[in-house]
Amino acid sequence: MRLESLTLQQFRSYPSFELAFGAGDLHVLHGQNAAGKTNLLEAISILSSGHSFLGAEEDDLMTWGTDHYRIRAAVRSDTGEGRTIEVVSQRLPRRARVGFVNDVRLPIGRLMGVLPVVAFLPQDLSLFLGSPSRRRDLLNDLLVQVSPEFFASFASYQKLLRQRNALLRRIREGTGRAQDLAVWEEGLAREGAVITLAHVELLKVLQLSLEEELRSLGESWQEVRLTYDRHGSATTREGIEAELAHDLLHFRERDQLIGSTTIGPHRHDWRIDADGRSLASFASRGQQRTAVLALLFLQVSYMEVRRGEKPLILLDDVFSELDQTHQERLVTSLKGHQVFLTTTHDVPGISSATVWEVRSGKVMEQPGRRMRA
Repeated sequence: MRLESLTLQQFRSYPSFELAFGAGDLHVLHGQNAAGKTNLLEAISILSSGHSFLGAEEDDLMTWGTDHYRIRAAVRSDTGEGRTIEVVSQRLPRRARVGFVNDVRLPIGRLMGVLPVVAFLPQDLSLFLGSPSRRRDLLNDLLVQVSPEFFASFASYQKLLRQRNALLRRIREGTGRAQDLAVWEEGLAREGAVITLAHVELLKVLQLSLEEELRSLGESWQEVRLTYDRHGSATTREGIEAELAHDLLHFRERDQLIGSTTIGPHRHDWRIDADGRSLASFASRGQQRTAVLALLFLQVSYMEVRRGEKPLILLDDVFSELDQTHQERLVTSLKGHQVFLTTTHDVPGISSATVWEVRSGKVMEQPGRRMRA
């Protein structure tokens, strides 16, 4: 998939913006901090998933003092099919957010998977030391783009979870009935089983090439394993559903006291074990970053195989955190994909990039410019 043009209206620091990208693979968005580089990647992420990859609220995405934004792109698939994708969000006269594909209006959720994207953010370099939610997001963000069944179950699970949590809070306040929890628990167990099984199977697929990727990046651990941490051990959808139904009932009293659902795939986690030890417990910062890079390459490969086309790659200011060897390996491994990379510094070793200078909401191509070695 290739992004041919991007148009923004009243989005972040861009009151009005339109840019056409050439045929090159690597596009370097160069500029100082707060120049608006990440805003461009964020706009692409919204076209892909319907939401900001930074988790920003809708009102914060609108240019200050305005009441709506519009993002539009022309894209072309690897088979040559062209299409347009658009997201419009407004807060006045009433809140609304809709998507368009080839100018046909769709619910925002229907955009998922139309524009395949793999994003790599600075916080991902601390993936194994940060919150489990980011590790769950990595799995979910990949799966929703390749599996309509997973996307449907994931959306349904999130809705059921909000409803059960709302009832738990009412029970704690004395205005709800515990027997009504069964209404939501049946659906949570059913959809949660789909999600859990998909997580387990995805990690098994990534496991197949993980050691090879790590060796290619200079790590020589003897045994590397991706381990999924959950309450239960069933390996079929029916078995997992039965386990979740049992656990939701078993932990009802605790959930009522807390006012939140404490069991299910929204609480699961995963880790990398190297030579029998968790990566987070012994590996150096550099080794953990190497593992994150290996996972990035595996995500790209997985999506390409499942989708039958190459995803766009968004790299937000990660080169400043990598040594030159890993920078060069990253560029080499992503060759043939359209890559958008933001940076505040020149990137050594890159001679074939299209360089765009970003300054105060304006983007200008720098013809003939090369990143200095």
